Amino acid sequence: MRYGGGRSAHRRRWLVAGTVLVVLAAVGAAVAPPLLRDRSQQRLERRAEREVTATAQRTRAALLAEPAARETALRDAAGAVAGVEVLTVAADPAGVRLVFRVRVAKTAASVFGWQRATAEGCFAQVVRRAGAPAALERLPCPS
Repeated sequence: MRYGGGRSAHRRRWLVAGTVLVVLAAVGAAVAPPLLRDRSQQRLERRAEREVTATAQRTRAALLAEPAARETALRDAAGAVAGVEVLTVAADPAGVRLVFRVRVAKTAASVFGWQRATAEGCFAQVVRRAGAPAALERLPCPS
């Protein structure tokens, strides 16, 4: 005498196991693509943000290359860097303070089509006529 129901019980177990696998595959297929798309988009946004910081550092280097330059020359030097918009230039006895905005737009192809990310940041740099250069300061951007 066999315990366990014989051939029909064996088929039922395979049928239940197959059904569970099909359901899991369907749920995985429904959930995985949006999660992967979001992760890919976040990665692109982080790259755009790093590019904003790198562009601000290049602008700082261009500004500090000639600390004795006049306000217009400093404005032109900052404006010559791609993606930089000079917002204000103010002179005081210690030096010149420039506030500028950096905008970066990144696009990338992915399995899900083209993805786009934009990032921007505003920065202030004081260019002193004499002495050590001031640090690059990140500011909230005006609307």
